[in-house]
Amino acid sequence: MNFKIILLIFSLFFTIQTHGQEYDVERSKYLKALKYFKNKDYKNFKILKKQLVNYPLYIELEYKELHRKKNINNDDVIAFIKKYKTSYLSQKAYVNLIYRLSKKNDNEKLIKNYQKTDSIDLQCLYIRARIKRNMLYKIEEEIIPIWLSGKSQPKSCDFIFKWFYKNKKMTDELVWQRINIALASNNYSLARYLVRFISNKNKIWANKLLKVYISPRKNLISKSFENNNRYRETIFSIGLDRIAKKNYISAIKYLNKVKSLYKASDEFYNKKIIEIFTIALKTNQKNIFQNNDFNNIKTSNNDFYLALGNYAIFNSNWAKIIETISFFPESIAKEEKWSYWYGKSLYKLKDENYKIALDNLSKKRSYYGFLSALILNRKINVVNIPYKVQKEDLEKVASINEVKRMRELYILGKRRSAREELQYFFRNSNEKNLNTINVLFKKWGWSIGSILGYGNTKYFDDLESRFPVLYENYFDKYSKSNIEKSLLLGIARKESIFIQYAKSSAGAVGIMQVLPKTAYWVLKKNKKKKVSINYLYNKKLNIFVGSYYFKYLLSKKKSYVEAIASYNAGLYNVSKWRKNNYSAEDSWIESIPFNETRKYVKLVIEYSLVYDWILNNKSTIRVSQLINIK
Repeated sequence: MNFKIILLIFSLFFTIQTHGQEYDVERSKYLKALKYFKNKDYKNFKILKKQLVNYPLYIELEYKELHRKKNINNDDVIAFIKKYKTSYLSQKAYVNLIYRLSKKNDNEKLIKNYQKTDSIDLQCLYIRARIKRNMLYKIEEEIIPIWLSGKSQPKSCDFIFKWFYKNKKMTDELVWQRINIALASNNYSLARYLVRFISNKNKIWANKLLKVYISPRKNLISKSFENNNRYRETIFSIGLDRIAKKNYISAIKYLNKVKSLYKASDEFYNKKIIEIFTIALKTNQKNIFQNNDFNNIKTSNNDFYLALGNYAIFNSNWAKIIETISFFPESIAKEEKWSYWYGKSLYKLKDENYKIALDNLSKKRSYYGFLSALILNRKINVVNIPYKVQKEDLEKVASINEVKRMRELYILGKRRSAREELQYFFRNSNEKNLNTINVLFKKWGWSIGSILGYGNTKYFDDLESRFPVLYENYFDKYSKSNIEKSLLLGIARKESIFIQYAKSSAGAVGIMQVLPKTAYWVLKKNKKKKVSINYLYNKKLNIFVGSYYFKYLLSKKKSYVEAIASYNAGLYNVSKWRKNNYSAEDSWIESIPFNETRKYVKLVIEYSLVYDWILNNKSTIRVSQLINIK
């Protein structure tokens, strides 16, 4: 370890110590107060609380005291929310308040204190309160967007939907719309449930729709469709889409039958033929370029041309890529993805203009920028520009109450609360220069705070703050080479931004977002003792499991790209997607059917190359080692 690094560590330690010493006495009292509260010693809790009025985390003590009683004084809670409106705890208190007021049917107070929110649950409670108070002005306009969802809504919405239906405001058209939205979201069970809300005269058509959805080839051609109805073409459309996903030629045949037998309109036919070809392109169906009808299509439908462009990439049809991009609106054609594929197509066609086409893109720090640099045989353009601030500006933001709270939460190891405070502050603050606070986070040694902060402000050039090399001793221990170490860091950065106690909706946990079943398999393979799920949050164990599993995937796939994709989507899916597809890896990535995995692979490659740049004295290029684009 060189002298500069030692000096940096000492400086960082000194900074944290200095910051920490400001509230040494208060911090000790605060921790003691929490202990009293936990032990239900409210007398001593209140004594210490009075002594901590000026401590940044006094708000936490107030919150606890407000919510410890069975009969909470809602007026006191409302006063708390107004007093601490810049803290995430005010939002937490607000949500609990709305639930309590709704439960007690205190609808007047609920309406008075309601704030606009993205929460469907709270929106429904608010509308319910208005209905009960007979405040019905424009209420349909608020209910309809909640109704038109492809998923089941919270139970709190049942009341307003029943009222909507009972008062004959739920038209057949609205029910039909939602059935279609549900089917588009592959939520057949919801669609089937919704049929009960449609009138008897149209219920027969709703049931026909469900039959066609389940078995389109069997039910699309039927005497029952000889009678016209406003829903008939919608049923045809959904059935044809279902057939097209498996075989577009078969879908075209059915479309022609529908037109001849049931006199479907020319407008419907022309629109549907384009949609069928679009589905065929998106699902990479064979020999589509040989279809004459397809080649003669002229449309303003951007989805069609985007699908066509992706299919041309899938088939390495360089001339078709260039031709297709010419149909794009300028805003789409200039996107990094299409700029890259336009340039690469020129390169493959040995058109020297590829150098001009890729020049600007190759200077960008991004997935497509790095690939462009590889084609042009340039070093990747990675520049670290730390955000510069004046000392007095740092002192100014350090004195903000919300920032003081974040610092105390960070020092006390309450990292989740610190992150919640940070995110709420960045969303609701009137501060003009929030990047100054990000610099402050770095000075504290709070790397995750810096990552989140710069993510909120969109200042992406402070690379060493946005891509910290955390837990390096573990990544060193469990990697075999430097490029692999960069990859593992890139995966951790994408998966959890190094948050030790991160947990996904799918149940993946920790820094490397390990699934328990994967962890148990790895531990068994290594003849290690099975551990509890909670133990998987252990930094060392989590990084060991994630690293071992990635190397296992790599041994199976012999490709970094496929191993990265497998880490996100599983070996089976990647094997299925790669089967009979021998295109270059950059082409294959574009064809990954899971949008999440497609984005994931690109970002991990980008992040890994940034880490490789950081770890290798900012002088190397390893793009060709990570991805095959030839």
